[in-house]
Amino acid sequence: MKKVVGILLVMFAVTGCKSLDSVRATKPVNIGGSDKSVNSFSSCVSGKWAGNGTPVTSLPLEHGISILVPQAMGGYDVVLDVIENNGKTSYVLYERVPSMTSDSYEKTVLSCR
Repeated sequence: MKKVVGILLVMFAVTGCKSLDSVRATKPVNIGGSDKSVNSFSSCVSGKWAGNGTPVTSLPLEHGISILVPQAMGGYDVVLDVIENNGKTSYVLYERVPSMTSDSYEKTVLSCR
């Protein structure tokens, strides 16, 4: 029994990592920049997403942060990578299935720029 539970935990962990990579492998929904700092822009987005009852997590990136909306069965539905490059903030918004994802995520990103 313990062996089965261990195998399932490993499978869920691997699925989550692959899901993040698979979402980032899709065509971006929106690419842009902001006059705000990485922290200010990402705080605005994550605060509004969380304020709407959306579960939000984040991961540090080398020069920024990734804001993630987890999927109920593991992996992620929405990924927003916010990066500072040469003093400028840029972002890339990915959605697992854009045609089935609310446009409120993109609208929030645009309103926080």
